[in-house]
Formats: sequence, C-alpha cells, structure tokens
Amino acid sequence: MHDVCVGLGYHCESTYQIRRITGDDRAHFFDWLDLDFASVLETIGTDFRDVLRPGLTQPFSNGACALDNGSRIRFFHDFHAPDDGPLTAEVISGQLSLVRAKFDHLAGRWRDLTASRSRVLYIHHDAFDELEAVDLKRLHDLLRVRYPGHRFALLWLRRTPPADTSALPPGVSWGTVAELPGRWQGDDQEWDAAFAALDPQILWPGPARPTP
Repeated sequence: MHDVCVGLGYHCESTYQIRRITGDDRAHFFDWLDLDFASVLETIGTDFRDVLRPGLTQPFSNGACALDNGSRIRFFHDFHAPDDGPLTAEVISGQLSLVRAKFDHLAGRWRDLTASRSRVLYIHHDAFDELEAVDLKRLHDLLRVRYPGHRFALLWLRRTPPADTSALPPGVSWGTVAELPGRWQGDDQEWDAAFAALDPQILWPGPARPTP
C-alpha cells in the first residue's frame, strides 16, 4: 500500500508509534520534534530554510527544550546540557552547528524521498484535536504543488472523530487514537487499530501504480 511512512508531528508519540508499527527506524525530518501544524506547513513551504538559523534558538520551558524562533519548532532531544541540567543560551550556541548539520542532512533525505518513485504515507497526529478538514486540504495541496509527481497520501489522526470528513480531498484519510494518560508513547492498541483500518481505496484512489 505504501513504501515509506513519515510522521509530520505533533510530538514524540507519533514518532514512537510509527517506528514501532512499521519496524523502520530510519530518521525523517520531523521525528521527535514538538511543533504546531502551522510550523509543519511553513517548514515544508520554505524548503526548511528558516530552521535553526544562527541567533534565533533559545532555551524554552525553563530550559527543558530549545525553541527555534525562526521555525517555532521545539527541540527536546537534540541539545544536551551537562549533567542533564537545563539548557542555557551558551549550551545551545555551542551545539547549534552540529544540530543544524543533522537537520540539513534530514532535509536532503526529505528532498530525495519526494523526488523518488516511493509511495509515502504521511501521518499528522492532531494530538489536541485542533484542526479541521480544510487544514489537511492545505497540507495536501502544498505537497501536491511543491512536489509534482510525488506519490503520497495523508493520514489525519485525532483523539476524537472530526465533524467535517466530507470536506477531505481524495488521498486524505482520518482515524482516531485515544490518549493514554501517563504514557507519552500513547496507546499501542489504539495505534494498531488505526493502522489496521487504513483503506487503500481512500488513500490511493485511481489505478494502481505499475511495479517498476
């Protein structure tokens, strides 16, 4: 049905579950990041240009993470303070070039994937039920226009069912994964059920792609 499954946020739950279910731990750009849907759109729309520019990343949430003010992405796992203490501006500045090199590499991997023949299933975990169908249409349109010829589908996962599913375009499906309080990884059974319910006729409308 798809060759690669790629997460598009919201936070670490989706990365953990996608890797657990697919068995594929190959890193992608949005893995383990904490970011709003607007940041996903802007990051893709600007071809990653505004991520981790010098002088724009600062400690956030009492030093628990680093906030990149250029992209509004929160980095919980890429900057490391000595003795697991809170991040400081000095720590972030000293590690920025290495972290940026990592994400430059992942941006290149994203470009290679979107230019390939692979069928990609993108998953956005709407962890706080903030989005509407029109938002997913914006993402779908952005990917379609930015990467002509790219074969992809979108899965929109919420905590509760959306009210406007009829407004979703072909190639965009939805599902639910209830929150499991106290477990940041989420509910394995809920995620398993969401993947088991995927309908190829919704995700991949039209004739099947011939085998290369």
